[in-house]
Amino acid sequence: MKRKALIVAAVAVVGVAGAYAGGAWWAGRAVEHTLAKQHDWLASLPYFKITDRRYQRGWFSSTETAVLTLNPQLYRFALEREGEALPQFQVRYTQHVQHGPLPLLLSGNPVPYKAVVTTDFEFSPETQKFLAKLFGEQKPIRLENRIGFGDDSKMDVKVPAFDYEETLAGVQVKWQGFDAHLEYDSDFDKVKLDATVPGLTGTVRDKGSFALEGLTFKLDQVRGKSTLMLGTTSANVRSLSLDLAEGHPLKLRMENLGYISRLNEAGDYVDGSADLQLAKLLINDQQYGPATLQTEARHLHAPTLAKLGRELTRLQQEAKSREALTDALLKLARDEGMPLLEHDPMLAVKSLHVRVPDGDIRFAGHVSLKGFKRGDMEQPALFVKKLNADADFSMPRKVVETVASWQARVMFGGADSQIAEADLDYLVNQFVEGQLQRMASQNLIRIDGETLSARASLAAGRFVLNGREVPMPWDASQPAAAADDDAE
Repeated sequence: MKRKALIVAAVAVVGVAGAYAGGAWWAGRAVEHTLAKQHDWLASLPYFKITDRRYQRGWFSSTETAVLTLNPQLYRFALEREGEALPQFQVRYTQHVQHGPLPLLLSGNPVPYKAVVTTDFEFSPETQKFLAKLFGEQKPIRLENRIGFGDDSKMDVKVPAFDYEETLAGVQVKWQGFDAHLEYDSDFDKVKLDATVPGLTGTVRDKGSFALEGLTFKLDQVRGKSTLMLGTTSANVRSLSLDLAEGHPLKLRMENLGYISRLNEAGDYVDGSADLQLAKLLINDQQYGPATLQTEARHLHAPTLAKLGRELTRLQQEAKSREALTDALLKLARDEGMPLLEHDPMLAVKSLHVRVPDGDIRFAGHVSLKGFKRGDMEQPALFVKKLNADADFSMPRKVVETVASWQARVMFGGADSQIAEADLDYLVNQFVEGQLQRMASQNLIRIDGETLSARASLAAGRFVLNGREVPMPWDASQPAAAADDDAE
């Protein structure tokens, strides 16, 4: 009886082992296809190029190697020099693929996955030498991707913290690390990202210092029927400070900067909004803020936006010169962007409010287009009649004087200047005052004590500025044309 039980147990163990081995073999074949899809997705983006990809599949694990190159079009405008080849920024990486169904069981995690992929990066000797100064024996970046049986993925990216110091140069840098968690489905139609940088500080002896605290970035998007990614994107910075001691000394500190954007789909159209908030900005101990900016775009033709996005990606992936890329972008906007104007779009700055030491700066405005046809671009009078716009702003006149004074100090002031600051301020104030009075006499602005303001509107071809209608150029030609007809 015991012998029979042992035989049954042995058969069961062999069966389980065989089933696991079969599952691992199947998972290995399936995950190779999954990783190929992921590489195709990366290749479809305008940021990277993947070359020299090789995949070696085993029974329980596989290995993949490839070279990731940053698309030169992203930095061509900044680094291109006539007669010099563009630098190439690339890194070779190796992906270690542990097949399912229980790839993390030996690590104490019984959750089933199709595969778990860890990635090692191989940098150039010069880059590796530099990174070793920062991270020591730590890996500069750690990446783990857990792939589910539905090809959904959960990826964790970590960059470790480090302290770096160059005693002779007086340089100190403290990096508190980077953590990101990314989730996406099999077709990359749902994407969630949560990334955090706790802090970064640095000092350079006799030159200055900087500090960044509490940077977070979040993304939660789904693909709409137009193929556009819809949802929210947000970023926040708890504080950012800069202290420059050389040249023109500057102390700057920014607190609680936040950004959030939303994009929604309704039929063939999308509506979007973007809001920016800042709690406080200190410049040389002078406080500015709080500040808020609220913008929106409504009734944008989604198929046109999607097409423009695809064409822009294609252009960014092509090896075009700076002039050729500029011409191609202009041609794209002219040939393919016109339907955006033909579907009654509206853009608006709902509110801009900035608290400054001398008062408040406020602005609001919008512009919309109704009933536009492609041929209207050739008829300015007809085009303007289909525009509807307004703008309203106010600000302390002291702001204009301060900005003008800053510019004058930069241009004419300094240690070598022969002009005293008091004299320079007097000349600037006299110049600004003359210009403001001139603009007010022409009804371009309104002066109410220490406040400057203006309001303009355009509707049905009528332009009104500060309560007075301003004749349009083609209005002046109409009586002359009528007189010519009477003479004939």
